[in-house]
Amino acid sequence: MRPSFTRSGQDLRRSAASRRLPELTLLAIGVLTLIALGLRLTGIGDSLFGDELFLYKAVHDRSLHDVYVTVRETEKTPPLGFVLGWLTARGGHADELVRVPSLLASVAAVPLVFALGARTVGRGAALVAAAWLALSPFQVFYGSETRVYAQVTTFVLLSTLALLLALEDGRRRWWVLYAAAAAAAVYSHYIAVMILAPQAAWALWTHRERWREQLAAGAAVALVFLPWVPSFLEQARNSADEARRIDLMSPLTASNLADTWTKSIVGHPYDSLRDQPGRWVVVVLGVGLAVVVLALVAGGSRIRRPELRRPRHGELLLALALAAPVFIVLYGLRPDKSFLLARNLSVSVPYAVLLLGWLLTALRPRVTVLVSLAALAALAVGTVRTVAPERQRTDSRSAARWIDAHAPAGAPLVDFPSPLAIQLYLRKPRPVSTTGKFGAAQWAAAARRRLPVFLSYPKVPHIELFIVPPAAEAARYRLVAERVWPGVPAPVGVREYAPR
Repeated sequence: MRPSFTRSGQDLRRSAASRRLPELTLLAIGVLTLIALGLRLTGIGDSLFGDELFLYKAVHDRSLHDVYVTVRETEKTPPLGFVLGWLTARGGHADELVRVPSLLASVAAVPLVFALGARTVGRGAALVAAAWLALSPFQVFYGSETRVYAQVTTFVLLSTLALLLALEDGRRRWWVLYAAAAAAAVYSHYIAVMILAPQAAWALWTHRERWREQLAAGAAVALVFLPWVPSFLEQARNSADEARRIDLMSPLTASNLADTWTKSIVGHPYDSLRDQPGRWVVVVLGVGLAVVVLALVAGGSRIRRPELRRPRHGELLLALALAAPVFIVLYGLRPDKSFLLARNLSVSVPYAVLLLGWLLTALRPRVTVLVSLAALAALAVGTVRTVAPERQRTDSRSAARWIDAHAPAGAPLVDFPSPLAIQLYLRKPRPVSTTGKFGAAQWAAAARRRLPVFLSYPKVPHIELFIVPPAAEAARYRLVAERVWPGVPAPVGVREYAPR
């Protein structure tokens, strides 16, 4: 009787543990969501940078009609991100609040990727994928940026989850959610099509019995997007040179593609893998992943889980994980054209991370825990570097405040190459120009008025060739002060030239 009693006690303990598992899983997802929120909040107060400046300029202190016209005539993306930014860019902290839509979207992606993973790769793998997305330096950066890459990623994730739910039980609410999420994704950024098209094709091929519902949802998305088609065509004409500029910055090569794809998974979009997360972190993650793959292939049941199954809808996850890289390769086959930027891969990242989570959890339970924790710890190293003050965005705000404190009224500010960032944060009105427009005549005019000249610039190699007074004016001015503030992709410096 005693053995029977022992077995019964073990069964009771297992049953109690299984009942607690959903609660523990929900608690873990809640903690990961809070971690994701905290990490992204560290960058919400950074100075606006790069393309963020154009979005902020387009939405701040403008009517909604003006925003629409600006997006149509000057931008290369749909309007939803601008509309959401227009709704939040209010009050004295508008330059920070304009990032709220991306913040909320990026945080929401963590439970969403878990929900999708629970239906495809299993709860354990989904939990690893959610942790990866919460900690990823790439996701942290775009979760505190005004541009819509976090938003479009969350919308395509939601569309995939809603599509699977709709195909399983056919309820109308899931089809409505699928169509709404797909429409929001394509109104956020055109890169959404790289996910929406292959997942729609997969659904039609594998679930032909629901072709009517699928076509109805697709028609609804097309109907919603129809009013924007003339604007899309105008943007396409206005952005004809964009692919050429990207080709000059990031031509399509095998090494560039591998580097960019790796950045989107473990790195930072504007920093080298050597700096973020660090060369040794990339090596550790690469070697660890190779060991896991070899163990799965040759390890047998002593290492790998005997009940290991391929992911449910694994072909869909694989197709969506490769969709953006494949599209970029095909587009880059055209001469002098490239679409190879890390941000354009963002929509495929959650699906790649889900497959990565499946690989990391495919071993025996104890080995899985050790491997997963080691991989996430290595990833966290890059995350810590991302939120460090010296690795955050270029600190244009501090540079502008220093100029306000040291520059007398009327003293000109010259910015290389563009004054938009510094000018946004200046509190005192002053003439602002660029190095190309501030020539010898302007230097001479300032000298006659005995005014100092302030020059702001990115601290990059060989910048000295571009930020010195013209030869004829060098005798009239001398460098009296210089300050540099840290930031990524480049520190910002300010020089004060005073008349002799």
